[in-house]
Amino acid sequence: MEAAAVAVRKILDALGSVPQMFGDHTWQGQPADTWAADWNARKAQLSAPLNAVLEEQPHLIARVEEAERRKLAS
Repeated sequence: MEAAAVAVRKILDALGSVPQMFGDHTWQGQPADTWAADWNARKAQLSAPLNAVLEEQPHLIARVEEAERRKLAS
C-alpha cells in the first residue's frame, strides 16, 4: 500500500510542477492562456481520483487488518 501512495504522490508532484512553466517567459497570448486553463481543468480531473486513493488508503488498511484479526481469532 505504501508503494501505491508513493507513486500517487510522485504523480501529484509532477502535475503540480507544470503551472510553474506558465507565464510570459515561456509562451504568451490567448493560446497560452487557453492552454493553461485547459491544463488546470485536466489537472483537477486527474488529481481527484489520485487524492481519493490517498484518502481511502487508511480505510483499506484498517479493513485488511480487521480481516486478519478475525482470521487469527477463528
